[in-house]
Amino acid sequence: MNTDPQGIIAMNLANNLSYLNIESANLKAYEIKYPLEGKAMLPKDPTVFIDIFVAKPGPDQLKGLVDRMDRSQSNLQKNLYKKIEEETRNGYDGIVKMLTANNLDEQKLASGRLEFFPLISATLANYLNEVRNFNDAFVTLSTSLNSKPAYDQFSNAIYRYNEIFELLNNNKNTYEQAIATYWNSKELSLKFNNLVDYAIEDLHKPYVLEINYTLINRIYAANNETNKKERARLQNNLTKDMTEISSNMTRKINGLGERITAMNGLLNNNGTIKIN
Repeated sequence: MNTDPQGIIAMNLANNLSYLNIESANLKAYEIKYPLEGKAMLPKDPTVFIDIFVAKPGPDQLKGLVDRMDRSQSNLQKNLYKKIEEETRNGYDGIVKMLTANNLDEQKLASGRLEFFPLISATLANYLNEVRNFNDAFVTLSTSLNSKPAYDQFSNAIYRYNEIFELLNNNKNTYEQAIATYWNSKELSLKFNNLVDYAIEDLHKPYVLEINYTLINRIYAANNETNKKERARLQNNLTKDMTEISSNMTRKINGLGERITAMNGLLNNNGTIKIN
């Protein structure tokens, strides 16, 4: 199969496939530089492209490029989270001042909604994105338990996830108060509380924490097993369990995505806000 002039290959694939193995027909002529281990996760959205980098054997310049891109992206993410944190803190001070003054005119409420909606939606969107990345890296690791790049990818996903979880967890009460105040709706504030509760109780605790506390120990134990037959048995069991966990986690992530979409729609519907 050949690419078009833009280097794009169009393929029809079965809906039940979750990833593709990409191999070179001639390793002396071409190497698959990306995705790592030649394993590409398939997106749910058919309009999303999968990037594949092929190069002639030689110094791994692409890895250096990918590393620099990762560092740059990480710095951008840190700056974004820092900005959200600072603006949320300032916004909370504004809520306290307004409630203390007991001045809830529509102009101030509208201004507060414009201030907090981007902060809330950005926090939720980034959390959803990073928990998906965490799950994707976990899936990759489940089938690549002897691959250092897979471990590096998973470690990076854990680090990035922890950053956005802390941001969400630290500011959830402020966002809840902002919704109750600026949207003038205890019901909407409760919906937000339920959404965050779902993220923590249905995703973070039973999956992310369980993976970090239980599965990681099993992975280390399997990797340290000196008997090759026993090691293979342990890793085979791990792959089965990790695949099942990821499948269950995917359903929870999809549920969270639906809740976030609904919440953003409600928060963005400013015309329904009434002052009691």
